[in-house]
Amino acid sequence: SELTNVKEGEEQKTKDYNALCLTKEPVTQEQVDKINTYGKVDILQKTPIRVLHRRPLAIRIKTIYEMKAELIENKPHLINLHLKTQAGTYVKEFIHGDFARTTPSIGEIIGTDVDIIALDVTSINLDWPMEVDYANTRNNDCNDVNVL
Repeated sequence: SELTNVKEGEEQKTKDYNALCLTKEPVTQEQVDKINTYGKVDILQKTPIRVLHRRPLAIRIKTIYEMKAELIENKPHLINLHLKTQAGTYVKEFIHGDFARTTPSIGEIIGTDVDIIALDVTSINLDWPMEVDYANTRNNDCNDVNVL
């Protein structure tokens, strides 16, 4: 069914984000390099505190496919972070760790507290509409269509 196709597509969907992040300590090039070479990672996320009132308590495994950090000139406590994540990833919590409810987090990776100032979705990556195999669908004969 269409709903099944959409749900299956959700499992394959990825999202791209830009995040402006604020750090407790000045960010070094070494910390940026650590993010940039970290590679693909599976994270464990407990349902975030901010959504517990509307979502069941669960532990989810989500994938961060790509991470790229950039220093911001003359702003030693700011980094720009580009992410490609599995759909359903709680990105804010991946950045700040949500009191260790998401692990690893960006803060954990670079060894300092990190918070998020701004988050933009830059792309949603999903093959849609899904390709239809008309040869194997029922009633594909034009003679079956009633025209008024």
